[in-house]
Amino acid sequence: MLENLLQVFTRIHNLEEKFGQLSGNKVDDFSPSMPKEAVPSFQEALKEAKGEKTDAKRYPYQYAEIINNASQKYGIATKLIESVIKAESDFNPAAVSSQGACGLMQLMPQTARMVGVKNIFSPEENIEGGTKYLKDLLEKFDQNLPLALAAYNSGPETVKKAGGMPSIVETQNYVAKVLQYMQTIN
Repeated sequence: MLENLLQVFTRIHNLEEKFGQLSGNKVDDFSPSMPKEAVPSFQEALKEAKGEKTDAKRYPYQYAEIINNASQKYGIATKLIESVIKAESDFNPAAVSSQGACGLMQLMPQTARMVGVKNIFSPEENIEGGTKYLKDLLEKFDQNLPLALAAYNSGPETVKKAGGMPSIVETQNYVAKVLQYMQTIN
């Protein structure tokens, strides 16, 4: 039992060395040259260690670089990619819809294959494939963003058959939600 206690105290000591002496969520004695507001709280450090840390945009920051790369590669605004991901999966890379759409951008398996995605649950592949598909839809619908989003949600054939925005309530709500997210994301 004494050995277990020693292990616990050693672990606490190691954490204190790594993150500073913590009381509550404040750093008491970290570094005199570093402003206290620049030092992460224990809760922030724990979130980062668990992969849950979010950036100023309030989504997991580990996706920012992937989104930026896809944005540059396909010429799609990061705000649009972020908004589609927020609406589709709320940044859950393991999301699966009742219709079988998978991953962050909720790609259907046949769509994923069409855009070259081999691992639909890989954040890199899913975001790249979803962004490529979104670009294809924007081109197909003459850069009309609401129609491209409607096609992303209900399929391009549904939008073509409707001759514009389909009268599907879910699709109309989806388009409104993505456009609203685009207004609120920094």
